Amino acid sequence: MRTLYHFAASPFSRRTRLALAHKKLDVVLKDTRAEPALHEEVKKLWPMRTIPVMVDDDLVLGDSTAITRYLDRAYPSAPPVWPTDTRALQAALEITALVDGALNTIVDLGSRYYALHTHDAWTKVLDEMVGRAQGALNVLSDRAAARGARSMTDAGWCAADMWLFTMTAWMEALPERAKTLPHIAQVVSLPWSLPAPIARWADAFRDREDVKSLG
Repeated sequence: MRTLYHFAASPFSRRTRLALAHKKLDVVLKDTRAEPALHEEVKKLWPMRTIPVMVDDDLVLGDSTAITRYLDRAYPSAPPVWPTDTRALQAALEITALVDGALNTIVDLGSRYYALHTHDAWTKVLDEMVGRAQGALNVLSDRAAARGARSMTDAGWCAADMWLFTMTAWMEALPERAKTLPHIAQVVSLPWSLPAPIARWADAFRDREDVKSLG
């Protein structure tokens, strides 16, 4: 049985779940935050120790982009996650790269590297890195405003939308989660913001059944 080790709130995990739902592929979900013992299981499966990790027969694969590209190749008769049209694929690759650039930078600064926040060089590094992340968010905002209530590419609901929507939902939920989770409070304390046009774009997709099933 296909298995996905995931974090329920993680945008990287949630985009993978949306891809599986889009392709109508069954999967057993193992929430490694709800079941801490699963952390040791994942460490043995995937050397990078990142989440999500998917097991499909004898394949073990981490990284949401790699997983979704594999799913398209392994299950070609199911709806594609990544557009097959060249222009739509170009747009999807740009959007997903910008989403990952913003997310990875913000997450790393607010978690892995936050212990360095008392260092003399922190402010300079923070300004540079948050500037990059905010720059990516601003470009995504322009793209979302141009699309209105439509999918981010002419291919319809695809990786570009899954990446952008799950990033948006994660960012919107941070202030509430920060009330009880110190590491999330660190992320919220960083000087970045989610542009309003991205949230307005996401409004068009909040009632999708696959989106609502994420919880």
